[in-house]
Amino acid sequence: MQRQTKVAIIQLTRIGDLVQTLQAARQFKAENPDVELTLIARSKFAKGIKFLLETVFDKFYLFETKDFFIEKSFDGALSEVNSFLSEINSNNFDMLVNLSFSKASAYLANSLNAKVKFGLLRNNKNEIAIQDKWSQFVYSNVMTHGNSPFTLVDIYRYILGVKENLVLTSDQSHKRSNSIVIHPFASQKKKRWGMNKWSELIYKLAKDHPDFTFHIVGGNEDTKETSRLLHTPALQKYKDRIFGHAGKKNIGDVYQLLDKANLFIGHDSMVSHLASETLTPSIIISLGTVRPFETTPYSEHVYNVVPKNDCFSCTIEKTCELLPCHSSINYQVIANLAEGIIKNQVINKTWVENTINTFHLNSIKIFKSEYSEDGLQLNEITNNFHNISDTFRNYYRIIWLYYLRGIETKNTLPKITNETAIKLHQYIKGVEYLYELYNFGVKYSNKIIETSSDQKADIKIIKENIQRIGEIDQLCDITKKSYPELKALVNFFYVNKANAIGDNLVDISKSNLLNYYDASNLVAVLGDFIEKSVSPHIEATGLDKEV
Repeated sequence: MQRQTKVAIIQLTRIGDLVQTLQAARQFKAENPDVELTLIARSKFAKGIKFLLETVFDKFYLFETKDFFIEKSFDGALSEVNSFLSEINSNNFDMLVNLSFSKASAYLANSLNAKVKFGLLRNNKNEIAIQDKWSQFVYSNVMTHGNSPFTLVDIYRYILGVKENLVLTSDQSHKRSNSIVIHPFASQKKKRWGMNKWSELIYKLAKDHPDFTFHIVGGNEDTKETSRLLHTPALQKYKDRIFGHAGKKNIGDVYQLLDKANLFIGHDSMVSHLASETLTPSIIISLGTVRPFETTPYSEHVYNVVPKNDCFSCTIEKTCELLPCHSSINYQVIANLAEGIIKNQVINKTWVENTINTFHLNSIKIFKSEYSEDGLQLNEITNNFHNISDTFRNYYRIIWLYYLRGIETKNTLPKITNETAIKLHQYIKGVEYLYELYNFGVKYSNKIIETSSDQKADIKIIKENIQRIGEIDQLCDITKKSYPELKALVNFFYVNKANAIGDNLVDISKSNLLNYYDASNLVAVLGDFIEKSVSPHIEATGLDKEV
């Protein structure tokens, strides 16, 4: 009898990440139904959604670091850790996938046995080791606040090797009540609207929809803010239809509320990902550090409202007292979207232009999530031109899917203004310079290989070319600082080179040769995209005179 293939997934981060891991793992399981799937996670995050995780995973190893070390001697804790690891290793996994990309998860992955490992790892020298290219993409782009065009669920799918996009579909017989679930909270102040805006929105919706009830959900830490919202003077008229559940209902109860709800409105959070599991139509208000293209809930029933502020999205490290992105999104925009969803209207560019005030549209973009054959995409339904960041994100989606997945997408080149064309034109020099650098990398790697293959190898020549390759890395780093939208490519191929396969100089140089060759090809493709985008604007902007 053939032994069952065993696969383990490590996900040590928060509940929202676990839900996204579940969604990717579900598709992996659908393509590989005979696989025994094990989840290794932190108990405080996984226990609340175990009722969902059990629909996909066959086995669980849940733990907390404090369980091993608090009130125990070091020797006792070490013994307990070794016992725990031995228990997991008794499974003899065929494949281990670390989707956490945290320091602790890398050490854990290194301590576990498996025939094949993917994701962030540590080698026997305690060095970061990332062998698969999609995990290199995460480390070089997602972890560095890069311009990633993919949702995390899709990236997890790609790491797991899922071929098709197999998604949950709505059951037409599923009954929903006249209720709206609202989650006005987030893990950071930057990511959430002020209570005044939420009270204005709820007042507007309660007034316009007298047959609807409103359910405010949140954790124990949100009880005071919920009480404050419920006691807002303007909402007292509708208090019999507004219910505060923060700190009163567990995740399973919130799931049931969402499963019956007509609509969910909230920020990027665990609850928004829970809403995607129930296929509840959702409006997501993205603010602060949120990167909507990465973390939008994995469902085609989602509308994501994004501020147009140049500083969005920001980083956790950057302080911001005024929070200008919060002011950019007006409650009336959200109310209009909610109205359209409740009435089952077709919400597209025409609807947006005819329904939402032009003044409000000037400061926002509205995206609708839609499935494609390669994953979930956010497609803009406001009639905005792409800025420089949006334009490069469009380029990178095409480039990465072809290079890393072998998929030729049908994406068209973005629509840009003359102003963006001027900015884009400035990148041509950066692309040309980067192309030259990578071709020098090919040349020097070739020289090392040729010289090393000679029986009378000249060590001096080898050292000179190794030094030149080091200089190329430095010059690439300078280039990405001068042309920040190029850092996605520079970072990726730097990480790829750092994880070169080989135990000797020749093998590593051969790996570097392929790295530089691929990099130069992708830079050439990027340059071609830029030239084609800029070309229609040359006469209008006077760029032809520069040439």
